[in-house]
Amino acid sequence: MRKKPSRHSVYCRSYIVTLGLTLVAACVFIWQYEDSETTAAWPASRLTLFSGFLLGGSALILFGFLGPSRKMERWSEVMSRHEASLIILVLAYPVYLVISPFYSRR
Repeated sequence: MRKKPSRHSVYCRSYIVTLGLTLVAACVFIWQYEDSETTAAWPASRLTLFSGFLLGGSALILFGFLGPSRKMERWSEVMSRHEASLIILVLAYPVYLVISPFYSRR
């Protein structure tokens, strides 16, 4: 029988998933950026930035859902040391409310 995860570890999962969703959403803004003067100057940089955000965000989302709880808590601790992470902490609460019923059944 598996041990039921604590609320803290589920919130850490929601924090990492929210951070991944934020990176994937940043791809939308990179994709929509269409200033003709600067777009011609950096197409390779735009593609690199887009693919980096997309792959990084997707990896964080997958790790948030499928990763082990101990690593989840350590990663979220490291990622939330800056004051700007307060925005992600607030945005992670609705994600926590959505995914907490799935992890409480285990």
